[in-house]
Amino acid sequence: MECPFLYLFVGFLACLLGTIPFGPINLAVVKTTVDYDRRSGIEIAFAASIIESLQALIAICFGALISSFLDANVSVKFFLAFIFIALAIFIFTRKPEPELTLKKQQSRPLSFFRKGLIIAGLNPQAVPFWVFALAAISQYFEFQYMGLTLAGFLLGVFIGKLVALYGFVVASTYLKTRLQESSTLVNRLLAVILLFIGLNQGWNAVNSLLV
Repeated sequence: MECPFLYLFVGFLACLLGTIPFGPINLAVVKTTVDYDRRSGIEIAFAASIIESLQALIAICFGALISSFLDANVSVKFFLAFIFIALAIFIFTRKPEPELTLKKQQSRPLSFFRKGLIIAGLNPQAVPFWVFALAAISQYFEFQYMGLTLAGFLLGVFIGKLVALYGFVVASTYLKTRLQESSTLVNRLLAVILLFIGLNQGWNAVNSLLV
């Protein structure tokens, strides 16, 4: 019987390494921690970790089918491009509001968790990343994802994502010492990342039409 702990460790390591490069989720965690507090950043990290586990599961079950669907449906690529470019424009033009108010504190339990779900769910790179990661893992391990081994792998993905994003939450504590300046900087960085993803999706869609 294969050891579920090996699956957990591989899932943890793959997700941890895949989360370290800056992306929309990382920057959303940093921005929220800077603008509000650590708890709010952790809520986004927790929500994103749940979505990451589901995306890994989708890649395991339907990886090849999803890749074919995205290649065949150019309209989906254009839709994703529009969403990310619109988000980039909104975040870039929005004035930072780092101060805490009673209203924000009251709405925090739902809004930040939901924000994490939305940002992670709309990330078009997640499932393709896991399709690639699973292909790379198969070069070293003959994994069979079922039962306890599947649960162990997905748990490793969840923990790896949460640990990596929590590292960004902790690092954001320094930024809070220069709250207004760092909030504006993170806004700009997040907008640039989202714009890049949107333009990249649009370029891929245009290339699909030309081929």
